[in-house]
Amino acid sequence: ACLRGHGAPWTFSTCESRNMQATPQTEGEEVKLIFELLDADHSGKIDVDELKRVLLSLSSWDEKQVEALIDQFDKNKDGELSIVEFWSWVNGHDGRSTENYRPALLDMAVAENKRKISETEERLAAFRDRKAAEDAKAAAEAQRQLEREQGLRLSRDAFVKEKMEAGFSKKVAEELYSKCDQDRDGEVNHQDIGRLVSDTLATLDQVKATYQKGIQREAEEVSWSEDWKAEVSKLLKKRGFKEEEEGLKYHTTNASGEEIAIREILKDKTATLESKYFPISLHLEVADCDDKGLGQLVDTFLAWDKDGDGTVSADELKDVLQHVNPKFTEVTLAKMMGEIDVNGDGVIDIQEFVSWLSGENLKKKKMKKKAKEEQDAKICFTLHRKRSDEAKDQKKLDAFMSAMSSDVKDFCIAKKLELSCGTVNAGSNANCSACGARHSWVCHGCGFVSFFKNCVNDCDTSSYGWFCISGKCPKKKCGCKKKPDFWQRSGFTSSMEKVSLDVEHLSNARSSS
Repeated sequence: ACLRGHGAPWTFSTCESRNMQATPQTEGEEVKLIFELLDADHSGKIDVDELKRVLLSLSSWDEKQVEALIDQFDKNKDGELSIVEFWSWVNGHDGRSTENYRPALLDMAVAENKRKISETEERLAAFRDRKAAEDAKAAAEAQRQLEREQGLRLSRDAFVKEKMEAGFSKKVAEELYSKCDQDRDGEVNHQDIGRLVSDTLATLDQVKATYQKGIQREAEEVSWSEDWKAEVSKLLKKRGFKEEEEGLKYHTTNASGEEIAIREILKDKTATLESKYFPISLHLEVADCDDKGLGQLVDTFLAWDKDGDGTVSADELKDVLQHVNPKFTEVTLAKMMGEIDVNGDGVIDIQEFVSWLSGENLKKKKMKKKAKEEQDAKICFTLHRKRSDEAKDQKKLDAFMSAMSSDVKDFCIAKKLELSCGTVNAGSNANCSACGARHSWVCHGCGFVSFFKNCVNDCDTSSYGWFCISGKCPKKKCGCKKKPDFWQRSGFTSSMEKVSLDVEHLSNARSSS
């Protein structure tokens, strides 16, 4: 038989499927089928045990009859029946009747043959199914590889990296990937991304909201005591705000999902823990970012500002939008540019960007001076720290310190501070290398002036260095008479425009001047 292969590995051959018939058509086919039924070990001969295995299942046979059969038809006396010897017996060539065993043996042989054919067909079908599945899998992998080469299929890391390069936070980029990779195969193709864009990034409002996710402070669950108003005040002060500030944007969400301004609760003299306000979750609007959120906001701006010149041009914005949603048109670009570029100079600066992403509409309202100073100070601090780290990574920290120190003279004049030293010091210097002391100085980690032993923003000066303004207090009108929070708000010694520039642009600007 083709499937046996005489010791060779089993394969599906065409001869098996073509030649195997369930019912024999000739006497020779009948004999062959019965012989194969009895020849259990497929040796080409039938011994007495193989005969007994089948014949004893028939009621008309016993062991003595089987042994007598072998003795009579085994002409060469080797203890087995060859096909020729078997042929003589099963067809009754000696004139015997075969009615008491041949029909029964034929029925058994036909049934066994049908079972083999069915089994073979099942295995052949399974083989074909496996082959088809393997071919389909190979074709799918070939298509995926083609998509990878064409940039139409991205791994998780590549997707997250691409979205972070467009200014999304890592957390938001990972959330977008999770939405995109619905089959969880570790990759996304252009169809997956198309569905994501249609569901999540189809409009400018959706794009803005998605960017905002990266800078928002998460809602904070609060368990209030009976003295809940004092707890609110304590929490606000802890975060650096006063509840009476007009620019404050604390809100709560009550059990019904309604948003209520904290100020409304504080002013409600009848409010109790049993009132409609409670239980609540306390959260902040985007305008009040924590340090992490503000850092991400600045990272987003720097990701948009591809050439590092401190502004986002229309072409740079177009490049960002193409990575966010390739279907955005020139009309969409113009609309977004007009929405962010408040002064209409054709580029987006850091203040315009922050105002847009934080929800402050500069066209409609002005922030109070103190609130504006605090926001600008946070932005300047974050920008300066990133530029300091950038300079350190590029081994250009000395050039960066020199470039930033050039603005200190103008700052001192504006703030009426006495500049009596003017020496740039390494971070390891506790005292100035020129005047031998330190009183008023500028931290090159954040760019803010300090009049205390430590940086007003708690920077590690050993990593960045500092600029000595004066080694001794001049007594009259010295900045040390003001509280640290004043200098945290208004002590940045450079400008937001300058620190928006990357290190290369800063160096070039310094060289040209």
